[in-house]
Amino acid sequence: METEGTRDLLLTILTKIGCQYELPKEDEDERIFFAYQGEHFIANATNALRFIQLWDTHWDHIELYDIDDFARLKKVINMANLNNSVMTVYTIDEEAKTVDVHCKSTILFIPEIPDIEDFLKLELNEFFRAHQFVKLEMAKLRDKEIALNN
Repeated sequence: METEGTRDLLLTILTKIGCQYELPKEDEDERIFFAYQGEHFIANATNALRFIQLWDTHWDHIELYDIDDFARLKKVINMANLNNSVMTVYTIDEEAKTVDVHCKSTILFIPEIPDIEDFLKLELNEFFRAHQFVKLEMAKLRDKEIALNN
């Protein structure tokens, strides 16, 4: 008996957990665009590999030339990567003059995973944990700096 490929399995599970998804027009594009709890995600998945990459891009940003906020963000992203299972990164958008925040996860995604629907939901919820961590720590650093300057 042949099992479903990883991409096909992901599409099946996304449907089971109530996620609407869109596929790109180009056949060679392996991305899957979907929403989960109001957040927009991108998955890279192919039937040839047993791992998927999940991305939550541009979920926050700061002004590029706000040197204090940028310094805080770099520190907080390092802390987030030590304290969360998803990786948090930033990119610089010169045109928009912003520093954009993104999260990424690479996970094994095979039919042998017990309760695979819950497994995927648990991983997606980790992105929200990372969001909360970054926002909370940014606020803590700002408050601490304000208290030191008063």
